[in-house]
Amino acid sequence: MHADPLSPRQVLLASTSAYESFDLNPNSLRENLLLDADVSRLKSGGVLCIGSSVALWLMFQCEACGHLNVQKADLSKVIGNQRGMLSRVLRGGEIRPGDRVRYFELLMPSWSLDWRDRIRMILSSMPSGQVVEYKQLARIAGVPSGYCRVFPRVLKEMGTGYSSKAVSVRSQSTRPRWLGSELFNVSTNFIDGVSEIRSTPHHVTPHLENKMQKEDNTYAQVKHQMTKSLSDSGRTEDALNFGAVNVLLTKGRSLKNDTAQNFNPKPYPEVSDALPSDYDSWLS
Repeated sequence: MHADPLSPRQVLLASTSAYESFDLNPNSLRENLLLDADVSRLKSGGVLCIGSSVALWLMFQCEACGHLNVQKADLSKVIGNQRGMLSRVLRGGEIRPGDRVRYFELLMPSWSLDWRDRIRMILSSMPSGQVVEYKQLARIAGVPSGYCRVFPRVLKEMGTGYSSKAVSVRSQSTRPRWLGSELFNVSTNFIDGVSEIRSTPHHVTPHLENKMQKEDNTYAQVKHQMTKSLSDSGRTEDALNFGAVNVLLTKGRSLKNDTAQNFNPKPYPEVSDALPSDYDSWLS
């Protein structure tokens, strides 16, 4: 219904736990998808893989608004971060009640919960010599068009480097109008790799679950699949890029909590401490 190609607000995810906590009637949160998981723990930039084909780019938590008070008095004041998570569709498909959901952290660019930070990020991403109209800026940032009336003040506070990049629809500026489509034209090649890992018979939810299932050796199988994929592709570089994430490839370092048998840890410090600052993660 709301799948605007130039908006971060395409699919709203809500938790069954929110309905239980606030004793809400069905559909009170007006979500598109109801998950049997705590979506308040999800992070922007993560990816949810649902069923056999769907992949969603997690954008930011949805702000509670006064419309919720129609469902229950003062709900907007007490619901906090349990309103739901907004997302964009990376890959569509058919889903059914009961489909398995996998969560992968920080595979895509993250967006701030603070709309002012999103405005700053958007304007910083603009090509030089172009301007964006206030209404389009609100659309890209995922805020109501009513925010346009405060844009002049907010942009002025950010400085001339920002205020000169946005104009009203009646502006006489002859500079080309920017639509912002580049912000959403991200590479999704890694989704196929994630899907391959997801197809294993084990329950794989990196980062979300801290417990490693020793009996099924899940982490070892994931590592084996990724390493085999890299070997088969003939890669020679020592780094990978998954969306906005820069992954360092290493040899001989053991993965923290690794359950693989016969691995030989090297006398290195914890990888999380030894990882160079310009890498987000690592793979041995």
